[in-house]
Amino acid sequence: MKVTLEKLPASQIGFDIQVEGAKSQAIYDRIVKDLTRTIQVPGFRKGKAPKQLVLRQVGTDRIRVNVLEELIEKALEEALKENKEVQEKALGNFELVSDLTELVVGFVPGQEISFKAAIDVDPEVTLPRHKGFTVHAEEIKPDFAKVDSTLHSFQVRKSTLVPVEDRPIQVDDVATIDLKVIDLETGEPIEDAGEEDFQLDVNEKAFIPEVVRAIIGANLDQVIELESTFPEEYYPEEYVGKPIRYVITIKTIKGRELPALDDEFAQSISDKQTIAELRELLETQVIEEAESKTKSNQQNAVLNAITAEIEFDIPKTLIQQELDFLVRQQVNFLEQQVDPTMLKQLFTKELVEEMRRLSYPEAITRIKRKIALDEIIKREGLQVDQVQLKEKVDNAMEYFREQGQSQTIDRKKLIAVVTEEILTENALDWLVENSEIELVAEGSLAEKAQPPQISETEVAPDGTVTIEATASDAE
Repeated sequence: MKVTLEKLPASQIGFDIQVEGAKSQAIYDRIVKDLTRTIQVPGFRKGKAPKQLVLRQVGTDRIRVNVLEELIEKALEEALKENKEVQEKALGNFELVSDLTELVVGFVPGQEISFKAAIDVDPEVTLPRHKGFTVHAEEIKPDFAKVDSTLHSFQVRKSTLVPVEDRPIQVDDVATIDLKVIDLETGEPIEDAGEEDFQLDVNEKAFIPEVVRAIIGANLDQVIELESTFPEEYYPEEYVGKPIRYVITIKTIKGRELPALDDEFAQSISDKQTIAELRELLETQVIEEAESKTKSNQQNAVLNAITAEIEFDIPKTLIQQELDFLVRQQVNFLEQQVDPTMLKQLFTKELVEEMRRLSYPEAITRIKRKIALDEIIKREGLQVDQVQLKEKVDNAMEYFREQGQSQTIDRKKLIAVVTEEILTENALDWLVENSEIELVAEGSLAEKAQPPQISETEVAPDGTVTIEATASDAE
């Protein structure tokens, strides 16, 4: 067998292969022999029919296709083994470049055959520099107002509803309303869009914001009319965007009696003994959240800087793998939100293809970032702390045991995943430490172009597996 290699675009290596006739003849003879032994020909006992009758019953074209497919598969395996350097960098499977139909038409067992195939390989990276970047990143200051809003939300949950007749509707009340939705084009009510005796939390996060705003300040038995357009994500979907009129009748109003923000309240919603301790905990969480977002902004800023300089051809295999991952993430999310029966109807081939198309820019960004971080790991010889690795793997295994999933987890594969995660984090930390980052006010970079959000899968210190979305902020 003769093999000629050729470097191709998109990080591929081409294989031009010539296979001597003896190999195809040997495969042909074995397949025919196996068929003669197993095919039942009318009038003959199994394995006793003449070869020509077996060939006539099976069909010579089918046999030639089987011989050719096996010949190509074995030739490619052998060619890859003979070229260790390519084998070590190979990604995915071979792609047959030659036209299979033409090969079948011209194929004669026992005669030499030539064909071409290609395989994706690790890209050759050009990176003029991998440190010393100067970037800006937004500094997120702790928003301590979140402490009060969090406490208030818990007060609302713990509140007691009391009928109200002597004042108009306020935020956080609970109102019972009759809601009609009129189609302005026909003047008729839209069936299934309205509801009688609908109990509504007077909070813009709880229902259509403009409806909530319209009833604030309304009195008992008042009728409010409001022209608008049918909102997205509401049923029936065919009315979305059409002109409508809401007709809202206020039937009852209930106010909330909020519990006092005292030590008893703190004990009822947490393991803290005093309201002061609870406030301190919430303030710490707000500070940690701000620090985490600032760190994420710093990481994204230097990642954007290094990926702007890196150059390489992206193999199709990496793109397909990344698209598979991103689509799987979306499917996993929807599985938790949508009824399984509806989900099967929802996920058509066309929808999945559209999801892949829309995910393409994010996939390219993720690949570039990973290649850049891999290059840092290689150039700087970054290593994994074995104590840290063991601790993370043990925590993850404990989590899976608690979930009853430990039997399905391959520890070796888990070690590989956690190792890659730690190396990636080490590379990010190294990149941040070896760059000059100027922190600027939150929102000051908002108008500048931003890459799509990047989702990272990680095993948390307590063993939980999470998907974390981080917005990119760059100079």
